[in-house]
Amino acid sequence: MFPKKNRITKTGFDALLKKGSVFHSPYFSLRYSKKDGSLPQFAFVVSKKVAKNAVERNILRRRGFSSLRELGVLEKNSKWNGFTCAFFFKKEAKALSFQEIKKEIEELLKKI
Repeated sequence: MFPKKNRITKTGFDALLKKGSVFHSPYFSLRYSKKDGSLPQFAFVVSKKVAKNAVERNILRRRGFSSLRELGVLEKNSKWNGFTCAFFFKKEAKALSFQEIKKEIEELLKKI
């Protein structure tokens, strides 16, 4: 889990869903928006359609946050400052390993 300042708030999430841009991959959908001068904020969404069990949903979220941490998105003077990003898992992502999730997230972030 990221620090609270780097997580999307409820109002920020609503705004992101209304005005955010979208990129898709076979395993994720990424919604993002850019605001100058703010800290980067991220979220991972795993619906019950993807994983019925809460334990499985939490494992997928933790893998997502860990992969972002390894990619260095929270470092000072990161190129991700000002971005608000929400990753939505698709059913196919349930079978991915940590390394595959990290690779998919990295590819989506490169599209931005």
